[in-house]
Amino acid sequence: MTPEAKGQRQAFQFYGRRKGRRLREGRRSLVDTLLPKLSVPIPQEPGATLDPRALFDAPREIWLEIGFGGGEHLAAQAERHPEIGFIGCEVFENGVAKLLGEIERRGLANVRVLANDARPLLAALTPRSIGRGQDPSVAALPR
Repeated sequence: MTPEAKGQRQAFQFYGRRKGRRLREGRRSLVDTLLPKLSVPIPQEPGATLDPRALFDAPREIWLEIGFGGGEHLAAQAERHPEIGFIGCEVFENGVAKLLGEIERRGLANVRVLANDARPLLAALTPRSIGRGQDPSVAALPR
């Protein structure tokens, strides 16, 4: 393994669980059908960027929540602020499924989900594209 490849692997090494108990049929269905519609695409080309405003219909601002757990806070904020575009990042499949249930139940159209590590997203965001973040790692956002 080259030193560059080793450094890349270490940079995105993940510690923690990605899955818990097996998802019930309803939540599995949401992961299979709703998540693909709401997923945040990460650019794969080196140096490519992502303007998160393009993920929504004319948002006033974009807010980012990293590690949203079960999504209760994210869903409540999205319901309270329909003019804001919300991006939630979570690696734990059960939490993602729970948020998807809240999105469907509340009829939220202003939420997008990254069901993966947030670091590639942070690296791809255009400068000054996030108005508010919920996580200490948001200090690493491009400015």
